[in-house]
Amino acid sequence: MIKFFRHIRKSLLTENKFSKYLLYAIGEIVLVVIGIVIALQLNNWNESRKEKVVEISILNELLNDYNSDLLSLNEDLELNKRAIKSNELIKKALISNLKYNDSLDFHFGSIQYNTQFTINSGGYENLKSRGFEIISNDSIRKMIINVQDEWYDYLLTIGDRNNVINFEQFSPKYQTYFTNFTNNFRENTVSFTPLNYEDLMGDTEFLRLISHQKFINEGTVQILDRTIELIEGLIVKIETELLRLK
Repeated sequence: MIKFFRHIRKSLLTENKFSKYLLYAIGEIVLVVIGIVIALQLNNWNESRKEKVVEISILNELLNDYNSDLLSLNEDLELNKRAIKSNELIKKALISNLKYNDSLDFHFGSIQYNTQFTINSGGYENLKSRGFEIISNDSIRKMIINVQDEWYDYLLTIGDRNNVINFEQFSPKYQTYFTNFTNNFRENTVSFTPLNYEDLMGDTEFLRLISHQKFINEGTVQILDRTIELIEGLIVKIETELLRLK
């Protein structure tokens, strides 16, 4: 092909047809430019296709993580709500001088519940290593960063703080008020039997202790509610985006 073009150029010059040669040369340059443009477009298309495959893979990984987190956080939410209800029931029983029965043991155990949050980070770490720009949708990218770097970090901080309070303040005191306990791992419950139920009725320190624990559980519920709401919204957006990309 190159020899063919050279032959045409040589023939035009030999025949002294400079104007035709000039037009031909311009046409040849145009063809070369068009070829380069097409090659660049093909290369860009190929790179875009590769990035799209990576984006879909990361979004799917994040989607799996968020669905798993949602199940875990909803369970944490229900356990904190259960702790609040048990707290209210025990406080009412003690203040009203209700007679003890062993059904209260479950509620004594439920009161001391604190959350140690378990959150999946594999998909987000993968995204960070690839670069946030791989997520083409600006809105989704910002939501992911907001959930992970603000709300998840806040949840983990709250969980660590609550457990420090539980282990350093609540649990030691609890041991002075209660004897044997039963742990039901299948139902995720713990039952505590009071050493002296009658003494608890007039114990203002114990009432203060469980009131503080209720305050912690209520704050945790508020954070969980908002985080779950954000994750649910993010899941819907990711699912919609995956349909568009595919």
